[in-house]
Amino acid sequence: MKPRTPLTQISVTLLAASAIMLGGCTITDITSSTSGTLDAVTPDITLNRFVDTRIASIQQEAAGGEGENLDALAYLLGRQDKDEFSGWMQVHYDELFTGLGQPSELISRIEAVESRARI
Repeated sequence: MKPRTPLTQISVTLLAASAIMLGGCTITDITSSTSGTLDAVTPDITLNRFVDTRIASIQQEAAGGEGENLDALAYLLGRQDKDEFSGWMQVHYDELFTGLGQPSELISRIEAVESRARI
């Protein structure tokens, strides 16, 4: 085995620390999110990818009205109050998740339920 250079060891340490701080993310999640070209990544793609990969956790946390995936979803959707958003997801759980086909449909359902509430 080739000995690690100080720079390589620091990189590995930082990657591992990032994985621990992100809680629940694997190293694959971290490296895959940084691959590709920067200009090809838009907020919509990031939001869709997040929902696609975390739908089971989002659904479970929405049933309970709290969780780190709901906090992240609130952030990606630009919601200022993550606790209010999590509570809202719990109240509207049936409307949001019953008969959900594709995970990315959740985003359009959130927007539709919110717009009906504003009317």
